[in-house]
Amino acid sequence: MKKNLLAFFMLSGMLLTGCSNTLSYSGYSEPNVNMQVREINSASNDVSQMLSEARSAVVGIAADLNDGYAIGTGIAISEGGYILTNFHVVEGCNKITLYYADKTTGSAQVLWGNPSMDMAILKSSREIPYLSTRNLDDILVGDEVYAIGTPLTLQFKHTVTKGIVSAMDRVLESESSYGTSFLQSLIQHDASINPGNSGGPLIDSQGRVVGINTLKATEGEGIGFAIPIELGKIIVDKIKANNNYSSPYLGIFGFDSSLAEVYGQQLNTQGVYVVSVKDRAKEAGLRKGDVIIAVDDQKIQNMLDFRIELYKHDVGDTIKLTYFRDNSEGQVEIKLQKQ
Repeated sequence: MKKNLLAFFMLSGMLLTGCSNTLSYSGYSEPNVNMQVREINSASNDVSQMLSEARSAVVGIAADLNDGYAIGTGIAISEGGYILTNFHVVEGCNKITLYYADKTTGSAQVLWGNPSMDMAILKSSREIPYLSTRNLDDILVGDEVYAIGTPLTLQFKHTVTKGIVSAMDRVLESESSYGTSFLQSLIQHDASINPGNSGGPLIDSQGRVVGINTLKATEGEGIGFAIPIELGKIIVDKIKANNNYSSPYLGIFGFDSSLAEVYGQQLNTQGVYVVSVKDRAKEAGLRKGDVIIAVDDQKIQNMLDFRIELYKHDVGDTIKLTYFRDNSEGQVEIKLQKQ
């Protein structure tokens, strides 16, 4: 499979400590925006007005590391100053500075993060407007989309680029300090993105967030990828309800059954193909090669469906999994652990 993958890079720009000029904020002029805390959802045909409003929900991020800075982007998707970004933007940081659209700055703390999903949730020191979201099922190839981000340097924060949705349900192998993982159910688009766009929103023509930009191809033009927004929204709502959130853990590693040919399997069943299993999932009777087809009687077709159902639960909950093995169905119950 590795032979067939294009070269990709995470979009966070890593800047050396000595390059402090790249963090300069002076002399950069923003348009006047209304920073009233509200949900932004524009039904107007005025794209310029929509983008002006949408930018007020976007922040530039400077994450202070031991050996420099990471530059990225974040997007508010809820009242309360909850900011969604990529995990690799804030991984290992000591301090986070947010750059708002009204030319002020603030701080943030990391509330939750997951490297395998490349997603993190921050709490801003102040509230800002936030964007509504649009589910993956409503997105079509050819839809117009806009990326808002901080390409290369904070001097260019709130940069807007335009493109279309090029393809759906892409799967990419990703390398990080935590090892190899698969980013799944990605949205492919051709809006221009660069290092620093990481964590920034991909929005539709009404200003609704459809995804979070995370990767682009290094050996081609106009090939970028965004993580669907559904999971981020679910986890933000969980944090708001409980003041914190611990990711539930099953003890399996899997991916969309459509990728099973990588392991020499030819499957006709849609679901999540189990590559490895351990801990309580193994004790419950799941095996490598099983295809999980339902969570609590909710049918699933891919890893995104599976994670959406999983992350609706809390640590300590017991869930029922239906799986397909040797041309027959089985069920197991597993108590979720803390990851």
